[in-house]
Amino acid sequence: MRDACPRPVTRPSELGREERTRGSQLAVMARWRAWFLAAAAAAAATVSAARRPPNILVILADDLGIGDLGCYGNDTIRTPHIDKLASQGVKLTHHLAAAALCTPSRAALLTGRYPFRYGLVGDDANRAAPVLLHVASRAHLPLDEVTLAKALSAANYSTALVGKWHLGVQCGFLGRSCPGPLNHGFDTFFGIPVTLFFEFRGPYAFWKFDFSQPSYQRLLGTWVVAMASIALGKKYLGWRTRTVILLLLLSNVFFFLYWFRVAHIGFNKECLWGVSPWMHRMANSMILRQDKVVEQPIQLDGLSQRFVKESREFLAQRAEDERPFFLFHSFAHVHTPMFSAPHMTGVSKHGSYGDNVEEMDESVGALMDALREFGLEDNTIVYFTSDQGGHVEAMDFEGRRIGGHNGHFKGGKAMGGAEGGIRVAGIYRYPGHLPAGTTLDTPTSLMDLMPTVLDLAGLPSVHDLVPRTPRKDLDGESIADLLKGKSLPARPPRIFLHHCRKHIHAARLVTDDHVYKMYLYKHKWFPGTTQCGWGHTVGCSCAKAMMHDLTEQPELYDLVRDPYEDHDPISPETDEYKKVVGALMQHLDQWNRSVHYPTPQLASRLDIAWLPWRQPVCFNC
Repeated sequence: MRDACPRPVTRPSELGREERTRGSQLAVMARWRAWFLAAAAAAAATVSAARRPPNILVILADDLGIGDLGCYGNDTIRTPHIDKLASQGVKLTHHLAAAALCTPSRAALLTGRYPFRYGLVGDDANRAAPVLLHVASRAHLPLDEVTLAKALSAANYSTALVGKWHLGVQCGFLGRSCPGPLNHGFDTFFGIPVTLFFEFRGPYAFWKFDFSQPSYQRLLGTWVVAMASIALGKKYLGWRTRTVILLLLLSNVFFFLYWFRVAHIGFNKECLWGVSPWMHRMANSMILRQDKVVEQPIQLDGLSQRFVKESREFLAQRAEDERPFFLFHSFAHVHTPMFSAPHMTGVSKHGSYGDNVEEMDESVGALMDALREFGLEDNTIVYFTSDQGGHVEAMDFEGRRIGGHNGHFKGGKAMGGAEGGIRVAGIYRYPGHLPAGTTLDTPTSLMDLMPTVLDLAGLPSVHDLVPRTPRKDLDGESIADLLKGKSLPARPPRIFLHHCRKHIHAARLVTDDHVYKMYLYKHKWFPGTTQCGWGHTVGCSCAKAMMHDLTEQPELYDLVRDPYEDHDPISPETDEYKKVVGALMQHLDQWNRSVHYPTPQLASRLDIAWLPWRQPVCFNC
């Protein structure tokens, strides 16, 4: 039966034309939809990036002299990547470490507080250690101190430390876990738990019998008497063979342990740090991943490149993450001993030290390249500095200098009040937020880092981020407005205190037109030098017997008029001297009455000693 309304017949050519037209319309609609979705995604990403706090990358050199960088005037060591970083940000010319040694300076950097407030210093009166010496020791950064990592972790940042820690790792029994940085806000750690020591180069002999020393003579004599007694007991008293074997075993185990202590644990002149060079290398030369040893001893050559590789992997992972990050890349360079990868050996005009500086600069360039490669550059605050000035006394066994250059500033590492020990490089870079290629001459401090980056990132203060911890005074302050070049409202002059171990050796007063520095103690340098000898373990002592005591009539300099202290100090007869010294002495009197210094941890032999029951060991290395 036919349809009442027959359908029109469509020819094949017309059908193809209609399908082509419909397909073209669908394709156009699909392109518009894809463009719309891409635009929406880009807009969403832009809004998200605008709302997301900036990432933070802190790059810390070790023992770098301020005179070793091209951007600070050096024209013989090549540092193009650090120089470029300075040209893209704000260079600080009067940047100050809170101490002239690694452990206290790094503690101050991360906490924004003088390390003397929580006892992470030594005391030369007790022949104390200047820094933390052993992985397996008790001294550490107190857990109730709030670090930058802990504050940023509370602000939902991913946090990582790559490189040197040196603030105590709190190993448990038999070293099963050495959390260290993980107890202070870092999510991950890959690096050196203490510091590099010259002894890490090795190798050193395990078996030692120096019979010129009385301890070895007594050991040998006692062993001979013991062996003879056992032989006589066998012959004349009829001891059984089993008894003789047992006595031989027990006595030789006892003598081995006694010999080991004489040879390797603080009973001879070689045990500079309480252990022998062999023991020092075996006990402290290691790399941790999280809280476990993964390399022991450290393979020094190529270490800088391995740290950069680790940081690159962290940055690559964070590029895919919605959370902002804090990466603390802490170099082993340019601390002794000097070591370089093969391609960076012999490239400098200044021997192995210059090679180390240029290798570190190469690594800084690799980190900056990683930020660009992963699209993180524009939203990352970068801060570069050194923990203290160069070690001017350092020399290797061949008599070659392996220490840094502090420009025209006098003194260096370990000299708490000397300008060369505490004046360090400092660079802040934050594209679009901080002016590029500018210089800031106002005195600033490493302790300013935490309040400054929190301010730049638009985050609450540290006390608001971590409200449950005891509220403690910060000694650092935000310099965000200074970095931005803003004019500041009138405020009281800023005062910096410069300690040597736990004692105040100098103070600095910053006014609108002057930077005064008052010395209470000055080191007794070798005549014609600003150092205290030569050698990789040599440094100036802070003991008052080794200092010029100026407390009765302090020396005063104006570092604006005399930046390198080349001329005579300001005369005590002038009104300027009386006014400035009077104000500083009054401030010190108030400080000493209101601030309580706990007993220095590094003055306690129990806290700094090597504790074998805490020693971590890598059985797979």
